[in-house]
Amino acid sequence: MGRVKIAKKSTFIDMTAMSDVTVLLLTFFMLTSTFLSKEPATVITPPSVSTEKVQETNVVQVLVNPEGKIWLTMNNDTSANWSNEKMRVAVLDKVAEIYNETHKSKPISFTPEQKYTFSKLGAFGVPLAKMGEFLNTINEPEGQTKMDKWLEGDGNPNHPTGIPISWNQNDQTPNEFQMWMKAMRQSDNENLVNAIKDGTGVAIKADQNTSFEVVHLVMDNLQTIHMNKFTLLTALKGAEE
Repeated sequence: MGRVKIAKKSTFIDMTAMSDVTVLLLTFFMLTSTFLSKEPATVITPPSVSTEKVQETNVVQVLVNPEGKIWLTMNNDTSANWSNEKMRVAVLDKVAEIYNETHKSKPISFTPEQKYTFSKLGAFGVPLAKMGEFLNTINEPEGQTKMDKWLEGDGNPNHPTGIPISWNQNDQTPNEFQMWMKAMRQSDNENLVNAIKDGTGVAIKADQNTSFEVVHLVMDNLQTIHMNKFTLLTALKGAEE
């Protein structure tokens, strides 16, 4: 007796629910993720066994490359009162005020357009006398690319990069690195000011090949303006293995 043939039916899987879940997960990660800003120098921090994490908001990061160049980045409150953009503009105004107190013959000021450009920067670090020219670069063709190359060091002698930090200890005039740090400490953002006071608001990120003399110079500058507490960023030992 012949076998009864059962008609084959195609298998149908409804993917609607899975698609909905995928979109929801993608939206969640897009809204909650913190994107790392581009840094002007690649810094490989020295390894350590410390597992303590640096706070993600209300912190100023001092980036030091092996050549001793210094840049700053800021991560502030996510509130409308003290967003990254608003905080950067406030600090730029304050550092210009501090700078003009000791450079009365050649004061600096910034236009609203320049302040807006500065508010969008991730890392920053050029001499203040060149800051206006640097910010105006955004208006040139491929302006953002040119600004990035300026910060990284494009070889143009008229495009110095890095915040000036060397100073004579017998001279009471603060250098520009000290001016920037003073401006941040004098901020109206109490959360940042309190973080700087307790040592969690300043993090030094130096390359493992940066000499001790350079790192010591940064720390000495901070201590000179009575910022005695700060954090040294390191990589977890064994993570690279």
